[in-house]
Amino acid sequence: MKMHLFPVAAFAFLFVSFFSNVYAQKTDSTASAQAQAATVPSSSNWKTGENMFVGNIRFANGGPACNSCHNVSIKGFVSGGALAKDLTQAVTRLTPDGAKAFFAGSPMPMPQMQQSYSGKPLTAQEANNILAFLTYSDELAKTAPPSSDIGKRMLAGGIVGVVGLLMLFSIFWFKRKQRPVNYNVFQRQTKSS
Repeated sequence: MKMHLFPVAAFAFLFVSFFSNVYAQKTDSTASAQAQAATVPSSSNWKTGENMFVGNIRFANGGPACNSCHNVSIKGFVSGGALAKDLTQAVTRLTPDGAKAFFAGSPMPMPQMQQSYSGKPLTAQEANNILAFLTYSDELAKTAPPSSDIGKRMLAGGIVGVVGLLMLFSIFWFKRKQRPVNYNVFQRQTKSS
């Protein structure tokens, strides 16, 4: 019977430790979001730039959304494509003017961008909005480097799954038949002979 309680105790321990960790992360992320709000320069058009980057707002000349190929790794942002370079810290790497030249320059420096935006250049306001969003993501990356906790969540989910399966197996194991199916038939045959 002691063996039967082990999976239950292990599951309870993992359940409590997992959810206390999730609660701690939520409180930490709330505090870090408040700290980031104080350090990120306010820009009236970064949100419009974000919507243009992901394609929620279409470009005036019909160009493709940036996240078709690019990605920005900030918390709470839907990940984009993996075809081209991650733009999370593009403003730091290239300077604001250098970053803007990549998507507002004529001609664009990358062959795929030249083909994708051929006859569909960004307007000056669209370029400023995208630059404001990239500056915002750059500032967020400086104050809170992107942290991917997907590995921890997958590990915790796997452990919870294994413990759950062990509990199910132990329940079914203890309810298994203790004797073979033909045991009673065998006993009758031995008594009658």
